[in-house]
Amino acid sequence: MTSRNRSILTISSILLGGFSLIVFSKISRDIIFDGLSMCSSTSIDIGLGALTLFTSSLLAGFMASIVVMRDNFIPHLVMSAFLIGQLFFISNCEQWAQIGLEIGLNISLIFGLWIGNYTALKFPLAPI
Repeated sequence: MTSRNRSILTISSILLGGFSLIVFSKISRDIIFDGLSMCSSTSIDIGLGALTLFTSSLLAGFMASIVVMRDNFIPHLVMSAFLIGQLFFISNCEQWAQIGLEIGLNISLIFGLWIGNYTALKFPLAPI
């Protein structure tokens, strides 16, 4: 594989993985759970919301790994850096608990990305 093809696959993997992460997390957080927030959500909503966000990041990490054909980690590093950067734009309501929830959810998203990558590495039908 030439370096040009590898670059195109890496860029398309970043775009596909990032877009799917944004869309899946938006669906999980804002549509299904109507704006998951420590201020207005119940503990059951927070627990299920965290689980759906983790699942959405797992799917995004899996999709990004399959596109790039499992041989580099650049898409996952870029998406993880985006999520770490997102931590600096947290304050929805002026509670310390909300900040803790946002940090926990973003850490869950990062772990989901990397577990999705690991799942794609072990997936037997993925291209090599």
